[in-house]
Amino acid sequence: MRYILTLSFLFSVTLLSNIPTFAQTRTYLVQFTDKNNSTFSVNRPQEFLSQRAIDRRRKQNIPILERDLPVNQTYIEQVRQAGAKVLYPTRWMNGIVIEADQATLDRVNRLSFVRNNNAMRLTLRPEYPDLFVADAEIKENNNSLISNARTEENYGNSLRQSQMIGIDAMHQDGFRGEGIVIAVIDDGFQGVNTNPLFRQMNILGTYNFVRNTPDVYNVSVTHGARVLSTLAAYQDGGLIGTAHKASYYLFVTEIDSREDRSEEAFWLVAAERADSLGVDIISTSLGYTTFDDPTLNYTPNDLDGKTALVSQAAAIAVRTGMIVVKSAGNNGLRAWQKVSFPGDVDSVLTVGAVDANGTYFSQSGRGRTADGRIKPDVVAMGVNTVVALPNGNLSTSSGTSFAAPLVAGLAAGLWQANPSFTNMQIVNIIRRSGNRFNNPSDSLGYGIPNYTRAKILTSTEQSFDKEALVEVYPNPLTSNILKLKVRFTENQLNRSFQIRIFDALGRLCWDTSLQRTQQSSDTYELDISKANLSNGSYFLHIAGERINKTLKISIIQ
Repeated sequence: MRYILTLSFLFSVTLLSNIPTFAQTRTYLVQFTDKNNSTFSVNRPQEFLSQRAIDRRRKQNIPILERDLPVNQTYIEQVRQAGAKVLYPTRWMNGIVIEADQATLDRVNRLSFVRNNNAMRLTLRPEYPDLFVADAEIKENNNSLISNARTEENYGNSLRQSQMIGIDAMHQDGFRGEGIVIAVIDDGFQGVNTNPLFRQMNILGTYNFVRNTPDVYNVSVTHGARVLSTLAAYQDGGLIGTAHKASYYLFVTEIDSREDRSEEAFWLVAAERADSLGVDIISTSLGYTTFDDPTLNYTPNDLDGKTALVSQAAAIAVRTGMIVVKSAGNNGLRAWQKVSFPGDVDSVLTVGAVDANGTYFSQSGRGRTADGRIKPDVVAMGVNTVVALPNGNLSTSSGTSFAAPLVAGLAAGLWQANPSFTNMQIVNIIRRSGNRFNNPSDSLGYGIPNYTRAKILTSTEQSFDKEALVEVYPNPLTSNILKLKVRFTENQLNRSFQIRIFDALGRLCWDTSLQRTQQSSDTYELDISKANLSNGSYFLHIAGERINKTLKISIIQ
């Protein structure tokens, strides 16, 4: 099967680097002004999205948007006719990456549909001048899914890393990722195709976006294989991955010999590919802060969830209905100290590291973000985590890279158990299941999540009276008096219920209990002045026996 390599970018013209092979030819990122006169339509998504990608959106009531459309082919052709070499298009950011000399670039910039925004320079690895081809095949393997029959499993030395977040209980409940598709984005997966610990793994496809080849196995690095093993490896009595019966795509986006912003572009390509293939969860243990060329460096002030290219890509990935799980990075003892991009995105589940005793790993990236949000979201065991080496032996590795996939497996099991939930419901339940949810910190976030606690939260989320009507007004709220109108069915008479207000990060700001009367409809006046809520968006949650409703409210005072 062939897929169009649809990469999207955000800036008008982006200088990547001098490439010696092409003398004065350089690589640029060109953004278009629109997608007018496209041959594609949001009413025919099957022409550019897989059925699974369409179904994922529909299940979560996510519309197909112009952003999802491929780039206008006419624009691409006109850029090519101007003399530029087109490397690949980008639909999310509506642009293309080109190679051109200065004279050609000037002609491209004069095209009426080229948006001349601020330029952001990236750097391509000079020994790979021909990395990209607009049409590229993805290697696929249609192995059948493994049965989800319930079994007792022997985790061996990997028990602690699984038990800490309740994976053993999740597996005992029969949830090991069956039916969930996970894309792992990393630096390569050496030996995974021959390692006996991955023999049972269902690999749907692979792609190396750095070298433009389906081969992700013949690489010199082992990081990606070790990361993957915490999710997908299986050796009874040794290492049992947290979601070893999920299905996987393996994507390479990292250039290990250097650090530059082209890696963000590769990550964006991979995330778009994951979207179009119908992936449910992206697990990535890559991150970006500073680069070999210091003029490209980000600063901690950029940790706002929207500045870095890779953060913009991750945010869009979540908006398409995927869960993005990201390691916090290992900058805790470095000058940077904070989480790395795209871990600053509010909707990304950013995972820090603790040791086997739950003690903060000093190298784990900390919060808060530049705009004051809690990060990391949660933590998991990232010190002496049991991993599989390419030769099939077991070892241990430390870093947030090995904590994040553990939590990605937790997300897979929870979503398998609750297929009607949205991606953000699963993410927020994992946050709420943290052992520090009511007392988050800059190093541990909401703490260590746990399947059993999350299971209780999902049970509450599911058990509601669909006919109950809850209204809140005025909304936006301009005073400290909030009016709540509740119409219950008869089975709710004389029952108490609880009202909670959470901020956008899920932190509890205010709560109270109310008693239901004999009336079928009640209006309550709630004085929330003691909450000292600042202007912004909040969530009002009403919960009781057989009712669970959440409403978004705004405060403008």
